[in-house]
Amino acid sequence: MTIPDRADMLAFELEEVYDDSLLNEAYQKLIQAQTTEPEIDKALVAEGMQGLIEGLHARRSNSSDQEWNSFVSICLRHPLRGLLHQDPFTLRAFAKPRGYAGDAELLDFIYGREEHWDVPQGISAIGRALFDYTTMIPATEGVRARRGFIADLLDRIADEISRPHILSIAAGHLREAVLAGAFKRRKFGRFIALDSDTQSLEMVDSCYSRFGVEVAPVSIRQLLMQKAELGLFDLVYSTGLFDYVQQSMAQRLTEAMFHLLKPGGRLLVANFMPGIRDVGYMESFMAWPLIYRTRQEMLDISMKIPQADIRDIRIFTEENQHIIFLQITKR
Repeated sequence: MTIPDRADMLAFELEEVYDDSLLNEAYQKLIQAQTTEPEIDKALVAEGMQGLIEGLHARRSNSSDQEWNSFVSICLRHPLRGLLHQDPFTLRAFAKPRGYAGDAELLDFIYGREEHWDVPQGISAIGRALFDYTTMIPATEGVRARRGFIADLLDRIADEISRPHILSIAAGHLREAVLAGAFKRRKFGRFIALDSDTQSLEMVDSCYSRFGVEVAPVSIRQLLMQKAELGLFDLVYSTGLFDYVQQSMAQRLTEAMFHLLKPGGRLLVANFMPGIRDVGYMESFMAWPLIYRTRQEMLDISMKIPQADIRDIRIFTEENQHIIFLQITKR
């Protein structure tokens, strides 16, 4: 007879403590919402998803990491997962076909709500209803607001500086370009989209090379080691990269970005803030953990830059107060 080890016993005890009533309730509502297929009761879908996301947030907030991991394993064995993964947004985050979370195709699902892009083909009716809901949750609203802020910043810089040079790090599909009028009018001297994902850069090249965008297939390691000859810029920014790097690496990245600035140039990085309602859903059914930063932690990532080289530092949030920005101007 095999004697279970301590970890197995603890996992069993935690499953007993954390019942699956929250999951059962959401599952029943989503099943009920399909009883009138091909029409779906979207109000019932919204009710089920709101209860699930709020319940998962409460569980995440009140659990230790070990307790939470045990409950996530319950989530992923529950039949609710089969319904939720009919949503292309939830499924892509979970499956990570590019090998990492938050890829450019995933973000296009979020931006597509503003752009009225076609929804993915071949999805079920319940999958479409879930997609409509999940791409409008607070986390995705923050991502759209982040894109809008960057587009406005690009327009302002183009008004302030004649033909400025811009570098976007971990550029993805560079979708802020869709919103920036200065971009379409080719008011930039140079605009470089840097990313280690060559598929993303192929999309950027296809969509935006006619506007003068250059692509740079450069890894973060190469950037840190100064292996790429990029030049100097009036603005160096990164929108989503810092959500995935630990504090020591974030400090090194910020320092490296600062070295790429011209005198008077600006560095801008964005990061999700703690307390977002969707964290439990993202970490469980989407397998999409982020690194959240407070105002103080955002300030701390500038600590490797000599104070004498800094003209000013600003910390602020987007309109939904889900994403925080650090802006540093070089002296």
